[in-house]
Amino acid sequence: MHLLAVETSGASGGIALLDDADGPAIVQDVLLPDGRHARDLLVVIQHACERAGWRPRDLDTVAVSIGPGSFTGLRIAVTLAKFIASDTGARIVAVPSLRAMAENAPADCLRIACIRDAKRGGLYAGLFERRAGGLEQTFGPALIQPADLALRLEGPALVLGRGVPKAAEALAAFDLAPETLWDVRPAAVARLGLAMCRRAEFADPLRLKPVYVRRPEAEEIWHRRHGQV
Repeated sequence: MHLLAVETSGASGGIALLDDADGPAIVQDVLLPDGRHARDLLVVIQHACERAGWRPRDLDTVAVSIGPGSFTGLRIAVTLAKFIASDTGARIVAVPSLRAMAENAPADCLRIACIRDAKRGGLYAGLFERRAGGLEQTFGPALIQPADLALRLEGPALVLGRGVPKAAEALAAFDLAPETLWDVRPAAVARLGLAMCRRAEFADPLRLKPVYVRRPEAEEIWHRRHGQV
């Protein structure tokens, strides 16, 4: 299997290539600087494939980080995945972004809170517990205020993601991860995407949409102006 993973749900992002011919192996893992999704993504994918000796037609699967996160970044990734699927016949798997972020937690963490700043108030959050079968999501993805998340979260727990600065005061009773663990890693999207492929959890390209959780800002403003909630 030749799998392309695309992560553009956060401020930074990147791509990874996974080859499953002789057991899963990440053959390319490329990070993009903050805010460079639209400008550099296609070029980065092309160069990574060239370094791996892959042709576009070699791609079997596209694993796309589906959100919640950056509205623009998610649209870019979903559009790209649909284009590649149409052009090459590759299948798509939609990897929940907060689940991929949870992969950053050390193996001894039993409870994990993955949070992102939702900008116009609140956090995007997902809670996970490590059980015999692996990480299991127990809450989210949801839009929630930091104080409400603190009431829902049981300790001990590790909190990670770019929502940490915003929620630091409300979540001070929990372990706050260092910045090096905040961003979703493309390689994690690739590995979770491979697991989804093995379970045949493929997305329908015609129905694939980002997981936004909340409406875009322009939409919310329009609804407020017209007296709609």
